Amino acid sequence: MDARVGILGGGIAGVSLQRFLSCSSEVLEKEQRLGGLCRSFEKEGFRYDIGGHILFSKHHEINQLVAQVLDGNIRHCRRNNRILFKGKYVKYPFENGLGILEREDIFDCLIKYLNNPHRHPATFREWIYYTFGDGIANRYLVPYNEKIWKTPLDEMALGWVERIPRPPLEDVVKSALGFETEGYQHQLNFNYPLNGGFESLVHSLRKTESQSVTGFEVRRVWRGSTGWYVSNEVEVREYDRLVVTLPVTEAVKVFEGVPESVREAAARLRRNRVRVVMVGVNNTSLTEIAMSALYIPDPTVAAHRVCFMGFFSPNNVPLGRSSLIAEITTNPSTDLHTTSDGVLVERVVEDLHRLALLDRKDVVVTDIKNFDYGYPVYDSSHEELTGQLRSYFSSLGVDLLGRFGEFLYINSDEVIRRAMALAERLNKDVGGL
Repeated sequence: MDARVGILGGGIAGVSLQRFLSCSSEVLEKEQRLGGLCRSFEKEGFRYDIGGHILFSKHHEINQLVAQVLDGNIRHCRRNNRILFKGKYVKYPFENGLGILEREDIFDCLIKYLNNPHRHPATFREWIYYTFGDGIANRYLVPYNEKIWKTPLDEMALGWVERIPRPPLEDVVKSALGFETEGYQHQLNFNYPLNGGFESLVHSLRKTESQSVTGFEVRRVWRGSTGWYVSNEVEVREYDRLVVTLPVTEAVKVFEGVPESVREAAARLRRNRVRVVMVGVNNTSLTEIAMSALYIPDPTVAAHRVCFMGFFSPNNVPLGRSSLIAEITTNPSTDLHTTSDGVLVERVVEDLHRLALLDRKDVVVTDIKNFDYGYPVYDSSHEELTGQLRSYFSSLGVDLLGRFGEFLYINSDEVIRRAMALAERLNKDVGGL
């Protein structure tokens, strides 16, 4: 027996779960290093993450844990996200920055928020209009969400909309009148590792004695008379229990005996790929912008969001230089899905130059990373399909955990919280075996 619990996938879900388990466990990770979507990369002294990762949580125990494990390697930041609309940097969330808009836009956003005829939403598009009114919806929320999801919003369900801040009436009115307001308070202040990028959180969560195997691609999983067997076609490892944190859509391909109906359910789940382009310049202009992130609803711009890495930590950039990352979501229905890396990098630089975020002649380094699993898409079948997969794996005594293990749009703090809860249960269950 290699360990009592085998954890398939070494992202933040697998690493966190292992931290909280009191029984022996082992993480199997396909890549050569742990981290999953929480990995960081470096090129010529420019460090960047897979998107705009930050450390915050509505749960006090998670904030305490993060501070404890980082042990001083932490930087306190105050959010300064903006939305690019008609050449203006509008405060995020959009309804908290109405006062900067042109007067006609302010009036339209406010009157249609206050006089909103939309009722009883059944789709994500309807929910946007019902919650925010036509003015805010048409100017920002509809075009931005169409851009990031690359899916007709009428085909999207409501299972994830709690992630979107819903403004109090008073805030919208005060914002329109030019008063300073803040939305989404729980992430207004956040933390970020001072050194090592976001990936340093993954390493900090690991216990020194934790057992993991990298470069181990799970190719076959089956249940034997004494436990579960996992093979990469070179060696076989044995466990009492299994937890799947790698994408459940990949797990159904390697578990033996999965019914065709379950495989079909997994194949119908929709996701967006994410492509991250890093751009470094030979000056500090991108840090001097003093923004954490910029949301770009304009469909002629490839990226939906730009994050300024020097804002999160000055150690992400070489002295006297600055950088940003541009996030682009794709799926097979979009041209950007098959655009070559070189062409996409060039387009991003041209977009940024056109938006006056940088001067292309100042660019000294670029890099690009592509990730097939970026965002789960909550279409109308999502709840039914994920429920079918949960039910099947539960019948095997196998637990699912993490953004793509569970196929849910959850952030790292929620993944850690769920890992704590699962570990508590497994500690009792496995201890009794």
